[in-house]
Amino acid sequence: MKYILKILLFLIICDACKRSDIDVFDIVEEITDYDSVYSDKNDVFNRITDMAILDSVLITKHMNDTYHFSFIDVNGKKIIKRLGKRGRGPGEYLQIGTGFTVCGSKLVFLDAMQKEINYVSISDVIENKIPYHIEKEAYPYTVDFRPRHMDVINHVKVAVGSFKEGYFGLLDSSNNILGCFFDYPFAYEGVEGIYRGSVYQTKISSNDIQNKFVILTLASDVFEIYQIEGKDIHRIFLNPYNHIPLIRERAGRYGIRINESIAGLMKMAVSDEMICFTYSAESYAKANKAGFISNEILCFNWKGEKIKKYLLPFPISTFCVDKHFIYGVRYIDDESIIYRFKL
Repeated sequence: MKYILKILLFLIICDACKRSDIDVFDIVEEITDYDSVYSDKNDVFNRITDMAILDSVLITKHMNDTYHFSFIDVNGKKIIKRLGKRGRGPGEYLQIGTGFTVCGSKLVFLDAMQKEINYVSISDVIENKIPYHIEKEAYPYTVDFRPRHMDVINHVKVAVGSFKEGYFGLLDSSNNILGCFFDYPFAYEGVEGIYRGSVYQTKISSNDIQNKFVILTLASDVFEIYQIEGKDIHRIFLNPYNHIPLIRERAGRYGIRINESIAGLMKMAVSDEMICFTYSAESYAKANKAGFISNEILCFNWKGEKIKKYLLPFPISTFCVDKHFIYGVRYIDDESIIYRFKL
């Protein structure tokens, strides 16, 4: 009898451990209704590193392209405008931060060379009003505060990057640096101060309607949700993770052990209702070689509760979501194709 009880207890524990895995969902849905909304076959642009949807306009950010941004009409299946020419001349940008955000009706991104936050009127771009209305604000960049990307949430700017103190960076409405008292959600050894942000890299997305933001740690299954209330910030959710980035040290330099660390949560997209991730249980090295693609989309609400796992008919790379669709990029040979999957 004791032997049977031990077996039952073991099975219960195993089931509990399995259900805590981030990719285990009660509701799993295969998506079969989809179409392509754009292909760059006749007008090639470089790899898409970030994207967002606003009404029926898809905004994409590109790596090492002539232009940093493209505006695509998903209904007309055509490019409306390209923006942010790469260069050193007037109205050009040599280097832009790692991502962008849509805040209200404005495209917001960092000019990494000029250390300025740019706010571009999206309606001006779509309506081809020249010159576009662009607001610029200088942001601090110091030896102890090195932001790579910022999200604007009402009066607060939350940055990811490398910081001497804290897990992320904070600026007030006047772009003064605020103290961040939130440390990394897992134990780390050896890596200290400003160097942590180079090793443990993060991504951020926000929900300005609910005054919340989510931070993802790459090469892991770790994500957190924070709530902004007035001048206070609270962490309201940390998922029960099983995999953190594994690091190695060589000649005093630290990095991720890519063959042993999980790829985990790779790409992230949010809507007013959901937080979504592409996911891979393979090693970071193997996922990197494949281009960080996946056909698994894990969806959570803004409380951190699991909603649904979507299985796409084929793997995608960068993606974004709204209430009705997932928009994802697929690369076939030298062609970039953007698909729309109906939820």
